[in-house]
Amino acid sequence: MKQTTFRFLLTISLLSSFLFGCGTASTSPEPDSVSHTYIYSDASLLNPERGFFTPYELPSPAGFSSVRITGNTLVHLNIRLDDWRESDLPEAMLNGLQTNFDDIREAGVKAIIRFAYNQGPYPDTEPDASKSQILKHTQQLTPLLQKNSDVIAWVEAGFIGAWGEWHTSTNGLDNIQDKQAILNALLAAIPDRFVQVRYPANIIEMYPNPEDAANAHVAHHNDCFLSSETDVGTYERNGESTIERDQKYLAELTLFTPMSGETCAPFPPRSECTNAVQEMELLHFSAINEAYHKGILRSWEEGGCLQEITDRMGYRLALTTADFNEQARPGGLLNLTVNITNSGFAALMNPRPLFVVLFPSPDGRGARGEGEFSAKLELDPRTWQSGGSSFTASIRLPSDMEEGEYNLALWLPDESETLQANPLYAVQFANENIWDESTGYNILGKVTVDSSVTGSYERGKSMQVEELSTDTAVPSDSPATVQPASGELIHNPQTTNDAENVIFSFDYISGQYNAFQLFIDTDQDPRTGFIVNGIGAEILVENDTWNTYNGSGSNWSWQTTEELISLEDTGSHVNWKISRSLLNTSQFDYIIQIADMNWDAAFVTDKQSYTVK
Repeated sequence: MKQTTFRFLLTISLLSSFLFGCGTASTSPEPDSVSHTYIYSDASLLNPERGFFTPYELPSPAGFSSVRITGNTLVHLNIRLDDWRESDLPEAMLNGLQTNFDDIREAGVKAIIRFAYNQGPYPDTEPDASKSQILKHTQQLTPLLQKNSDVIAWVEAGFIGAWGEWHTSTNGLDNIQDKQAILNALLAAIPDRFVQVRYPANIIEMYPNPEDAANAHVAHHNDCFLSSETDVGTYERNGESTIERDQKYLAELTLFTPMSGETCAPFPPRSECTNAVQEMELLHFSAINEAYHKGILRSWEEGGCLQEITDRMGYRLALTTADFNEQARPGGLLNLTVNITNSGFAALMNPRPLFVVLFPSPDGRGARGEGEFSAKLELDPRTWQSGGSSFTASIRLPSDMEEGEYNLALWLPDESETLQANPLYAVQFANENIWDESTGYNILGKVTVDSSVTGSYERGKSMQVEELSTDTAVPSDSPATVQPASGELIHNPQTTNDAENVIFSFDYISGQYNAFQLFIDTDQDPRTGFIVNGIGAEILVENDTWNTYNGSGSNWSWQTTEELISLEDTGSHVNWKISRSLLNTSQFDYIIQIADMNWDAAFVTDKQSYTVK
């Protein structure tokens, strides 16, 4: 058994919340839940903090009102400090930047920002500034950054060298000590946003573990994406390519940090559709420059992938089903289960709350107002990675709630109080006929509140979440589900059981492979066991062998046991039969993987869950 290459996945664990009311609930039966199915929409969405960005150069009295009209919600601000390489930033300049941020807020968009002292060129670049001057400027900019962090999506580290891209410094800053000091100052200046570093090698030197980089809010931007074998030195050190090492690291880092940048020169076939989509999936791209390089963007249009890239950059959330009781009594329970898919390259990056809302409106639409109730769910939507997720909540309604018909909605507004009421900053699901643009609500259906309905009752003045559970392992049914770049080798994975065995099966495209691998997370805790594609596996079934994990994290350390597993392989269909007593659990998560003749991952399924019946 050899080590297999995987797409490693960091997982944020979610804890259930239990908030109890004051009274004793009655024992009358709860109203039945009704299942609702939602139609997927392939329309382009103006969702915040994702997609193509519009570039601007400041200081200038730039206007941003046209950005959303062009289909973008992000701008990139290249803030030039050339005139102050050896002096403090003047108050008038800082005031001008504040006006720019006010205009950005008014336009309903957000900004990626970079500070630089020149526009190159390479190798004979114009000067940057000294370390002491950069730190002084960072100190001066701190109040501006913190005041406007609500409309800052993330920050590029900038400052150093040509274009602020961390190379060719005329002040001798091309060393890891000075880079770390400047990065730390910028992280302290805007602690609630990610700061992107240009070169993976610098990030790896400072944070050998990608989880540590993510926790420090350090991310990556690539400003020569797909433009040579090493992306023009992005993946190169001392004349040697580091692309395999760097992309493996970045694939893990970018699960929870924003990845963006631009292309800088066509380099077919690497820069064309097939590879572009594959690498954007691998690196979880959230955003890219709409203006550069036009040759590559044109090749995507001609190759037929531009629309896919447009729609899948960042997150693309869609409802598949929701189960809830369409009737409830005042003071009664609303029981809600929601299944969601994410077909985007990435997840949400910045914190964002999730509310369940009930509001009255005869026509199903309307502004917020009197008679509206909401409850915040204590879960993190940033954990909704590509694939499927679900949550179940039991919510106690106010006992003095007026009877009548209410709209039930999910609301994902901006975290900032300054933007929370603005629907332009709320997340829209990719479904037909659920979006209310006046409120930013995604409407699930209607609930009738009637005192004659049975069910438990408790007194209270507001909606309260009594129980909440989450599951990020629901298989995705969206027509736009992300598929691994290597192709759809596995089809129709199924799990069943009888009184003695659990049976795993799948169909696959015939070919030459070294192994069929079944990874099982017996305690459903991604923090324990071998980390692979969203689970922490304690068990590996490789062909007909039963292996137990004795390592930690991503270390490939398995102990092969004497247990042999029943394996049937017809050449296009695999069937494992595993004794329930050997499995020794009634609930588990799992993924299936095919290893090719080089022991690399040819295909890996999404994380799935099963409960033995």
